[in-house]
Amino acid sequence: MSIKRDNILREIIWLRLSQIYVNELYKDGKFKIPVHLALGHESIAVAVDNTMEDKDSLFLTHRNIHYNLARLKSVKEDVEEYLLKDSGLGRSFLGSMNLHNFEKNIIYTSSILGNNLCVGSGYAFGNKVKGNSGVTFIVTGDGAIEEGAFYESLLFLSSNKLPSIIIVEKEKTY
Repeated sequence: MSIKRDNILREIIWLRLSQIYVNELYKDGKFKIPVHLALGHESIAVAVDNTMEDKDSLFLTHRNIHYNLARLKSVKEDVEEYLLKDSGLGRSFLGSMNLHNFEKNIIYTSSILGNNLCVGSGYAFGNKVKGNSGVTFIVTGDGAIEEGAFYESLLFLSSNKLPSIIIVEKEKTY
């Protein structure tokens, strides 16, 4: 794994400002779908983006905006998806909670708590069986660690020596 860009701080600030822009559109009632922001989680999304290699894959939760923006380097496709336009990242079919992007190796997102852990584990296993290289990054929230799927996935990944990184994001509480 290697760092691809030098100005990580600029990327983090851009990511925060992009989410603030999306939030302003949301507050103005522009979207007909829920949008889950990830303010305060920009650094980890930028770090993952800068760490991922071409053969790596990313599995996300319903709170995926920061990873999609970090990988895309553009807010346009996400906003158009939230506006349910055909020009959106998912051509208006995915909304916000299941937004993925195969071109940027975001393989899967899920609005079901803990679901991406099992899917990511299976994907990592499939890569091993096929002889493919690459690390499977699986992002989950702290709420999912109460689910059996979390521990089963960790055990499965470890037992099969699958190249993977599990990231647990904590929901901010005020």
